[in-house]
Amino acid sequence: MEMSFFILPIVLLTLFLIVGIFWFTPELRANYFLWRGNEHKARKLFEYLLNQNPEKLNLYRKLAQIYYMGNRRDKKALKIFEIILKLKIPFEWKDEILPVIAKHYIIEGRKDSEAIKLIEKAVDKELENLNR
Repeated sequence: MEMSFFILPIVLLTLFLIVGIFWFTPELRANYFLWRGNEHKARKLFEYLLNQNPEKLNLYRKLAQIYYMGNRRDKKALKIFEIILKLKIPFEWKDEILPVIAKHYIIEGRKDSEAIKLIEKAVDKELENLNR
């Protein structure tokens, strides 16, 4: 009986600490929302975190994942996709976002060397896929 009297507070304190760390760490909370399928809450939290910590490259990857899976192609999503490509951040669907950005550059009429290089890379990738 005495042993459970000592163990119960330790278990409760440990549980309280775990829940507290999770809830007050926004990145963990955002990952939890993503894991649970609540992309809207995860996206909002990751966007907030990225505004606060633009140096954290993993946030770009997480946000790009949400945008890509949600089929988002608006200015916000395109900017994140561009950053993923420019900074060479590891991203599962890098080959898929390359033509999206290239198309965006063509629509904008961009003729700078960076845009041309990316468009050429996208065309080469498409030709490579066709030859398989």
